[in-house]
Amino acid sequence: MQDIKNALIKKLSLFTPEYPVYDEAVEQGMQQPCFFVLLMESSQNREINRRYRRFNSFDVHFFPDPKATAPREACEIMAERLYSEIEYVRGSEGGYRGTGMRHEIVDGVLHFFVQYNYHLFRVKDPGIKMQTMTQGGGLK
Repeated sequence: MQDIKNALIKKLSLFTPEYPVYDEAVEQGMQQPCFFVLLMESSQNREINRRYRRFNSFDVHFFPDPKATAPREACEIMAERLYSEIEYVRGSEGGYRGTGMRHEIVDGVLHFFVQYNYHLFRVKDPGIKMQTMTQGGGLK
């Protein structure tokens, strides 16, 4: 989960180096225009045997320049860029593909929603192994 978040922040920083990218631990004094990455929801479903599927939903906020003459237009342009730019992100544990992408503009702030899903395979516990076995038999 943290790997995906870091990969998303890195991708945003690379394609828009002029805008700072903040995560959930932002303090007051945000410089605008900027991005804010928020993990909305995370869940997990068990599939077959030791295989799980994990779902991670993110909300990427884009705060346009408050001095801009058309902040809504700036949000719409950024939304178009985000659809192609953050579809694929690469973290230290592998690549992730964004699904369920959608956006909305509320009070002059772009909210871009994306979900990154992946499979997880749990390692089997070693358990107790049989030490010795004796077999007996006989006839009646």
